[in-house]
Amino acid sequence: MSYPVYNVNAFTDNYYKGNQAAVVILDEYPQDTSLQALAKEFGFSETAFVKRLGFGKYAIRWFTPETEVNLCGHATLAAAKALFHDVIPHEKLILFQSIAGDLLARRLTDEIQLDFPVDEPAKIEPDNRIVNALSQSNAEEVLYSPFTRNLIVVYRDADTVVSLKPDFMELSKLQSDSVFGIVATSSFDGNYDYICRYFAPWEGINEDPVTGSAQTCLAPYWCRKLGKLELNGFQASPRGGEFRVELAGNRVLIAGKAFIYLKGEIKRGF
Repeated sequence: MSYPVYNVNAFTDNYYKGNQAAVVILDEYPQDTSLQALAKEFGFSETAFVKRLGFGKYAIRWFTPETEVNLCGHATLAAAKALFHDVIPHEKLILFQSIAGDLLARRLTDEIQLDFPVDEPAKIEPDNRIVNALSQSNAEEVLYSPFTRNLIVVYRDADTVVSLKPDFMELSKLQSDSVFGIVATSSFDGNYDYICRYFAPWEGINEDPVTGSAQTCLAPYWCRKLGKLELNGFQASPRGGEFRVELAGNRVLIAGKAFIYLKGEIKRGF
């Protein structure tokens, strides 16, 4: 007996880009220690474990190699892609029940749109040691998003964001229970409205390729800043990934593509 498992590149439609996630479809959740051990074995920034609750309704949990997290966008996109592709190919809507509440995934023409709660960021006085460890101390402002526990460091231009060379050894010394990751961002005068990068060395992810959950705080920030309700974003990691975000009241709609590059089975008993 075995469980289906998928390797998916999220926020891209090809090999070698986007963010990789493993998706495991279960009939029951085993011990948390087993889920954590398997996520570490996969080694991706996130593994999604989904369990069927009813037709079109699934429980979802997300694990990095080191810990379970409150919310993960790219692994949710990957899970939706796997389910739409193989399990419910004629359906257009999935309801995920999670620690973050109910999340929706809608099948669009060539994308999947995630419906997530807004994580409203608020301006704070930053820990300058963290800002300095990013290699650029000229941040315009620093904000904090409470649910995802992310710091948002805003820079004047995209070149600064792209050129960041964080000192991950120094950042690892500054670990805090209140901060999960760091989002570096700026507006962009090109094909995208804003760009970002995401660092989470305290959770075993020095730089995340594409971070869907970070858009729950970046979307409200940049929509207000730029005076728009819909934006195009790009995550400027070495792999890179792109998404469309839309602010809808207290929800953020995050749309992107996903690419299944490997499908297999994993034996029960892990």
